Amino acid sequence: MATDVLKLRVILDEVNAERVILPSRPETVQALISEMKDKLNLTYDFRLQFEDPEFDNALNNLVNMEDLPAKATVKVVRVIESDLSSTSTDDTVLLSDNTDSPERLCRWPAIFVVPTFSYEVEFMLRESNSALGEGKTVRLTRDQKHNILDVMAAEIYKHKAYPSTKQIGLAAEALVSKHPCLKENGSKKGYEGWQNSLRFKMGNYRTKLSKAGIKDVAVNAGKRSRTNPEGEASRASIKRPRRGEINFLPNYPHGETRQTLEMQRLAMVEQFKRTSMERDMISIHQHMQRTFALRREEIVDLAPPVVELKDRWPALFCEAQLYSEFHRITNLNLPSTFYASLDKYTPQLLQLYKKRKTGPFGQKLEAIMMAFEEQDKNDICAARTAALAGLPHYLKEDSSEVFRTCKDDSEADQEGTVALVAVVNEEEVLQVPFETQHVSIVLEDMVVMSHRSWTDSLVILFALVYALHLKYPEKLSGFFEFIQVILLDLDDGRKQLRPKLQALKNELE
Repeated sequence: MATDVLKLRVILDEVNAERVILPSRPETVQALISEMKDKLNLTYDFRLQFEDPEFDNALNNLVNMEDLPAKATVKVVRVIESDLSSTSTDDTVLLSDNTDSPERLCRWPAIFVVPTFSYEVEFMLRESNSALGEGKTVRLTRDQKHNILDVMAAEIYKHKAYPSTKQIGLAAEALVSKHPCLKENGSKKGYEGWQNSLRFKMGNYRTKLSKAGIKDVAVNAGKRSRTNPEGEASRASIKRPRRGEINFLPNYPHGETRQTLEMQRLAMVEQFKRTSMERDMISIHQHMQRTFALRREEIVDLAPPVVELKDRWPALFCEAQLYSEFHRITNLNLPSTFYASLDKYTPQLLQLYKKRKTGPFGQKLEAIMMAFEEQDKNDICAARTAALAGLPHYLKEDSSEVFRTCKDDSEADQEGTVALVAVVNEEEVLQVPFETQHVSIVLEDMVVMSHRSWTDSLVILFALVYALHLKYPEKLSGFFEFIQVILLDLDDGRKQLRPKLQALKNELE
């Protein structure tokens, strides 16, 4: 019984579910929970319910592993939400972000919430909105308009330091929707003037923050100007978030200095000198959260080689902590978002691949689809692999330098700035890596991580690109932009897609 393969469909919430396959059945429920935390990057405590076949698949609490079928659906129930009446202990406390952390904790909202202005302005707006039906218009004093713009700029900055024109427009639209008296007569949309004012106000606000020492805007200060003729060119080395990062370069947490954070880093390194079973993963997670600003400062400003980063920050090269780092940078759960979006587009991508049969890229797509036809049609992993492996060829990009296959480790070419090297069975070397012995993730001519699954290795590689602030491989830039912009929606409406990506996006909509 202890060696039976365990196949689980794990329900995380109302819209997210993941497939988990364990090579052997854990001996206890707590051991199962620990394995699920590692595989799904879950940092909170939970209990499990399972669909009990003896009661028409009704959900029951999982108490004994013997009750769980070899193929089952289980539901994650967060302890902090469901057991509020119980007494909290150190073992059941949710690991949350530090309350005094300077990081942004959310992405740009679907609906921008207009903040509260000064007492005087709020009173004036309330009276003006009430009198709007009488044909009266509002007249703002200079100070009143400045208060509105200042407070709006501060609220916008909470979500993004460099908002796009579209996002500033959404904020301006929300402003006049909440306060109709501010709508501009004779304006097509009614808020174009507010949009322009907010755009200039954001520039002024960033200048103030830069002078105060806020790093994610101060990093772009000191450029050449009339008052600073010796500075860098105005567009030189602009270090702005380009890939949807909401925490690009945060300040140190309150009360921390470089020295105190360095001590925490050293304590974390000491943990990694122990065996994997002896490491205190809760302590490591807390240190990684606390030292995020120091780590980003090193990576963004100094761009050290990967071998040095692996020595200084070994936790970055553990799958669970890597995904936590990606979440700190983007506030996005990478694995669940990636696979949910990929599963949505996979049928359409495979249909597009079948239609393209001409030219060298068409021939490669045809070979991929022929290999896919030999796979189990109910295997979602095979469909995902085919969709991802075929995408570079559909975009007419050469993936041979990044995605490589070999028969065994002795033939593996582990060189390259960015690469995935899959060790596969002999008959699959020239086909798609549906079944792999293992996959090596290569950065700067060294293997930094490895995984059993090719698609999971690709997700890890994408997370490393963000965590280590690396460039996309030049020959696969379209492929990685597809993941960023279309699968993960990490452009916030700013990015102008190249024609072939825009055409593909239009095909998928």
